[in-house]
Amino acid sequence: MNEYIFTILLDIPTEREAAFNHVYDTDHAPIMAKIPGVFDCTRYQLQWSDNPDMLKYLALYRIATPDLPGSDAWKKHAAMGRWPSDIRPHITRRQNGVFEKIFHAGDAKAASTDSDFIYFLLQSIPPEFDEKFNLLYNTDHIPLMLQTPGTSSCTRYKLLHSDGSGLPDYLAIYAVDESNRPRSPEWKRQTSLGAWPTQIRPHFTARRNGVFRRTGVFKAT
Repeated sequence: MNEYIFTILLDIPTEREAAFNHVYDTDHAPIMAKIPGVFDCTRYQLQWSDNPDMLKYLALYRIATPDLPGSDAWKKHAAMGRWPSDIRPHITRRQNGVFEKIFHAGDAKAASTDSDFIYFLLQSIPPEFDEKFNLLYNTDHIPLMLQTPGTSSCTRYKLLHSDGSGLPDYLAIYAVDESNRPRSPEWKRQTSLGAWPTQIRPHFTARRNGVFRRTGVFKAT
């Protein structure tokens, strides 16, 4: 069975963050979790990024079908509650995309998104390197990265469609035990091993990363 996620990255002015989080947690997420085909919604807040313009908030919906976010049911629920009037007009930036799961390694009992901290890594590579990129990612790079202490799993996804805001083609989500794990000497050492540094890394056309902290989980009702 195929697995899909819908990711939404958002920015909102600092002075409106308290209202944004309150409405999202108490009103919007519970409403969206009632859509048939939504399994759950997990919310995260950015802890750090190597990209100065990385968006600060992430909502990750696990969904049954890739066309669900464009459905009438989705639009109907998105128009409910306080979100459309109190929050949506104040959002300054937004990126969204539907991704399909293509690979998972590590802890087989839990998705990488079940971790309190995730390393969220978006990448694009030219089509001529696509096959090699996926092969080395799955068989060389991820096995090396999972040897880093505090790194329990990695799940990879391929972008199916987005809102046209330039979201990169591939997403890797690592489950890590704390915010600074991907900045640790052990992590950096592992990134220098194998074929990845010489055969893949020089060919990236886009790369965006960040560690996010989980702030809430909203199950389907």
